[in-house]
Amino acid sequence: MIPYVSRYHDYQYPFFGVKNKTSSWVFILHRKKWYETVDVKSQRMFHRTLAAWKSMKTLCLRYKKTLILLIGLYVLYWIHKTFHQEVEYIFMNENTNKKCEIPYLDSNDKSIAKFYRHLDPIKCEQSSDLVFVDSKGFLRVNHTAISDSGYNGVSCSFRIVKRVGDYDVEKEEEVSFEKAAYVSADFFLVRCKSDKNRIVYEKLHHSIDFKTRLKQYQLLNESKENLNVYIFGMDSLSRLAAERTIPTTLRYIEQDLGGYIMKGYTKVGVNTFPNLVSMLTGKVCYSKELPPYKEHLDPYPFLWKNFTNSGYATMFAEDLPGMGSFSYWKGFKEQPTMHYMRPFYLAIDKFDLPDTDDGYMGWENINIHLGFNSALCVKNTPKHHFYMNYYKQFIEFYGNKRKFALGWLNELTHEYANLVQLADRDYMLFFKWLKESGRLDHSILILMSDHGIMQKAIKNTLAGRTENRMPIFAIVIPPHLKTTYPHIPRNLKTNTKRLTTVFDVHETLVDILESDFQRSKNPVNELGKLPRGISLFREIPERRSCDDAAIPGDYCVCNSYEPMDAKSAISKDIGQFLVSHINEDLAKHGNKCAKLRLFQIKDTFFVKSNLQRKEEKEAFTLKKFYMSDPPVKQYLCVFVTTPGNALFEAIVSTNDGGSYDVIGSVNRVNKYGNQSWCIEDKFTKPLCFCS
Repeated sequence: MIPYVSRYHDYQYPFFGVKNKTSSWVFILHRKKWYETVDVKSQRMFHRTLAAWKSMKTLCLRYKKTLILLIGLYVLYWIHKTFHQEVEYIFMNENTNKKCEIPYLDSNDKSIAKFYRHLDPIKCEQSSDLVFVDSKGFLRVNHTAISDSGYNGVSCSFRIVKRVGDYDVEKEEEVSFEKAAYVSADFFLVRCKSDKNRIVYEKLHHSIDFKTRLKQYQLLNESKENLNVYIFGMDSLSRLAAERTIPTTLRYIEQDLGGYIMKGYTKVGVNTFPNLVSMLTGKVCYSKELPPYKEHLDPYPFLWKNFTNSGYATMFAEDLPGMGSFSYWKGFKEQPTMHYMRPFYLAIDKFDLPDTDDGYMGWENINIHLGFNSALCVKNTPKHHFYMNYYKQFIEFYGNKRKFALGWLNELTHEYANLVQLADRDYMLFFKWLKESGRLDHSILILMSDHGIMQKAIKNTLAGRTENRMPIFAIVIPPHLKTTYPHIPRNLKTNTKRLTTVFDVHETLVDILESDFQRSKNPVNELGKLPRGISLFREIPERRSCDDAAIPGDYCVCNSYEPMDAKSAISKDIGQFLVSHINEDLAKHGNKCAKLRLFQIKDTFFVKSNLQRKEEKEAFTLKKFYMSDPPVKQYLCVFVTTPGNALFEAIVSTNDGGSYDVIGSVNRVNKYGNQSWCIEDKFTKPLCFCS
């Protein structure tokens, strides 16, 4: 007989959490007299029942603890979200009618550097395409790849992808081909099957159907006076972000192509649409100048229409169709240019081709790889390669015909700060191909963006709010244009330090379209007022203000300089700091350069940022009560050192802690001749006086 266990009297119901010692049936059944009289089978059943109740009790306690834990985590998440919710700081420039002093910025600013990190290269599927488009535009079978694949009796076919408006595509009938076929379309889905009727290859391909267009349009030849226009755009990329993420590309543009990077280039609208519309129309977006669109954007006077009418082949290529620059705002009823890449990217999504999931991109932006292959790939191809190869085909297939191309990359830059670095070398190689193939001999090349990074955490920093308003813009002109019209390179160099916008780019494109490279146009009218847009080929006046350039106060970043006493204590401290900073740079050359001493401070200015915060216009968050913008002051110092009587200028920043930082670099103002003959470092050479 199983002995009586008194602890069962204290058994607790799992569902109600109350003890039953006097009146419950559990207590009655536990009475010793009854327990000892029943058979063993009943006792065992009784114990199993009690064990089940006890198990349920334990399970409920676990659920209770789990529930408490989940509630606790939710409360912590709510507290974190409430107190750390990012609100975009709103700043307005209150001196938009004054001469613009371009702000000096440091691409390695400490407040932004923490958001950037080095990423591993893109890793795509390791396989070969079983078909390819050759240099003549023919679709061919890659027999080598088929042989290496081990498949037998492979047969291939294609289906043309047809545009159905700006938001849908469809496939046409399947067409088989054996050796080569010219496909009268830009996009087609290729499928190959083995002798066992198994699909061994399926991929979307692109080409440029130039033969059809040559029959439809009377295209003219390029020449020294009739130049091609190649615009290579990237969304959400400031000039300083470009210096951090695509330095190889920028060096190639400046040093190898002799390009000009506009340091005062400023956006005129909040996002892509108003900036690109203003560039292509020369008009102010969201104003009476452009009629409100109802169903589509076809009536807008886009400049690519003018190029088409002037005998140019035209192309607009853009990735990431879900947030297209124009399709996000109604899009186009008719295809806007002769070649239009949007259907290609729509087809990738619609036909659910492999490896197009971008769910892991956020992790890859911080260098965490969760899949075997990168989310930036479609099978064996990085996504940005489709865009670049399509661009290349457009240039190649039209040969010496006039060409206008506008390309816009979104995926690598729109949401993430780091991903664009993965394409740095690819961009440089594309521009290198343009140069070495002679494609730039009769062409204008533009590298540009619409605005800087849009992430609030970066935009809210002192440097970030300025970067957001100052996108990258670089322009390359052919050598013969520099020789024939020497005022153009001279003006471009001057304009790199002047206030510029998309309205100026529009006027530049009009000059190219009209082959107007003379100096006849005067940017000032009879009343002395500056026009909204001034061609970059003409000198932009130094006195230009944001009002002159039609830059709203929300986006005007111009500073103003307030003179200070050059003999004041703070002026002397800044001067001594800058001389020490120079000597630190010179120290890496050993004793070759003399140690410099401060001889005289010529001028000191307080750099006043005219961007004033408008907290009353910002959304409410609790974070604003205990987080504030750290006070930072900036000064411009012009000083002379000895030996050598070198004249330098530099901008430094300081905070309440009293420490100084150089913004950008120390610049030599006067000529240094052969003073630095003993070193070759081009960055240190202007600073050195050889011992």
